[in-house]
Amino acid sequence: MTTQSNFPIPADFQGFVLWDKMHCPRPVTAMTEDVFCLTGITKGFTAAMDEFASPLGLAYQVFNTYAYAGFVPLDPGAEGMEARIERYKKTLGDVLPRMGELWANEWLPSIRPQVDEAIKRDYKSLSDDALVETFDKMVVEFTERYVAHGKINYVGVSASWFADFYNETFSPDDPTEAYQVLQGFPTRSLDAGRGLWKLSRAINNTATLNKLFDESDTKDLIGLLEGSDEGKAWLKDFNAYLDEFGWRSDVFEFADRTWRENPIIPLNTLQGYMRIGEDGNPETKYLAAVKLREQLLAKAREKLAGDPAKLAEFNHHYDGAKHYLTITEDHNYYIDQRGNAVMRLPMLELGSRLAAKGSIADANDVFHLNREDVKSGLKGTDHKALVASRKADLAEWAKIVPPPTIGEMPDAPPDPFVEFINKMFGVPPEPSLDPDVIKGIGASAGTVQGTVKVVHDLTEASKLTPGDIMVCEMTMPPWTPLFSIAAAVVADTGGVLSHCAIVSREYGMPCVVATLIGTNALKDGMTVTVDGAQGVVRIDKR
Repeated sequence: MTTQSNFPIPADFQGFVLWDKMHCPRPVTAMTEDVFCLTGITKGFTAAMDEFASPLGLAYQVFNTYAYAGFVPLDPGAEGMEARIERYKKTLGDVLPRMGELWANEWLPSIRPQVDEAIKRDYKSLSDDALVETFDKMVVEFTERYVAHGKINYVGVSASWFADFYNETFSPDDPTEAYQVLQGFPTRSLDAGRGLWKLSRAINNTATLNKLFDESDTKDLIGLLEGSDEGKAWLKDFNAYLDEFGWRSDVFEFADRTWRENPIIPLNTLQGYMRIGEDGNPETKYLAAVKLREQLLAKAREKLAGDPAKLAEFNHHYDGAKHYLTITEDHNYYIDQRGNAVMRLPMLELGSRLAAKGSIADANDVFHLNREDVKSGLKGTDHKALVASRKADLAEWAKIVPPPTIGEMPDAPPDPFVEFINKMFGVPPEPSLDPDVIKGIGASAGTVQGTVKVVHDLTEASKLTPGDIMVCEMTMPPWTPLFSIAAAVVADTGGVLSHCAIVSREYGMPCVVATLIGTNALKDGMTVTVDGAQGVVRIDKR
């Protein structure tokens, strides 16, 4: 049993769970636990896996405000487990080659209208009962999006199978080469980076704007920009950007304000973008990834030209896996970013009404309630003491580093989805005995020396200067613009198929993931060498 004395676990706990530091690196509020962890993810993912006939579902449990994820066996019923596993194999054989088609023609068209309608809806005009009914309906839609998300996850199985086939066939020197063959495709993350880049060039090309951004604190920038014609024109473009890409925050926590609500985050990123030259242009990085992909593809097919059966097998695996990057990044834009962010709209309106009724002290306290608390609050229950207690719990548990796993890893039959999850979340290596060496998983090859900047969240983005080593807990698509600034990335979490790894390879920069201790052991100003092939970070100067 992997626990620690200051992190109590219920005595009746059974199973094995992993702290999902990738999605929930900090304590989660009651609303996030209720709607995201226990409803959206647990019910949505498990429903998708059940539909595909997986023997397993995925369930979240929250211990001491930290979100843990684990696989749970699904009851095969009268079908029996052996027959269910056979149906699972058949389902994957049918679905995996069609993932790109299903995403474009079935799942995405069902998601976009839900989210667009939620953005346009006038929540203030609804009565209390109608607002609760609307919120309940949106939670159902939210869960439906995570059912689609649960199905989309299986494109990672295709990527994993392709990488295994590629490595067995070619034995490349770079163990990440197979994944580079899956890169260089257009995504919404690329579009977001292009938009920020265009805004940064407008700043650099206008003396007034350049001076303001160079000399001002980001919290003052909006007011200062409104004081000039150049600033007003730039703000118009900036607000248009936020309308499209501002429905995002850096982690999966409903209490976190989005970029649209807190533009300091993209403004911080723009201050970093200003400092880099044309070689940091996302378009340049993208075209380099496309070129490398095409070269590797041509080289692989040329090697297999004399073996038609093997070439056909290669092409079969590749056709299933080539949608991995696009689906991974784009589902995040539509489901995890916009789809999550719109849930704040009814939550905040409910919070305003609860505050007006005296149930809570401030509208934002609504995030410390669950759905049942909200309904009772609207009927007159005073939740101020409950909110204060939950806030105190969050603050106390935030001081604790929870164990990475709880329970013992069970023996289970091989499952391609579990194998993919291991490649996404990563299985950390044994820690180094040398205090000047941190070990992780090599996720993107290359070696570079630079100055450490620990970035805990996107509000710290402006710390980065060109050539710095970005050290972080994890990254998600909203972090992608920072990869144009940093020279290498070191992350506490993740595996070779994590977002951090994918983007590092796309940008051609060294990356080490699954260090577990990077953000604690490394401090701002240290000089380190990052070896992205070996998965090693060496502290050169403290």
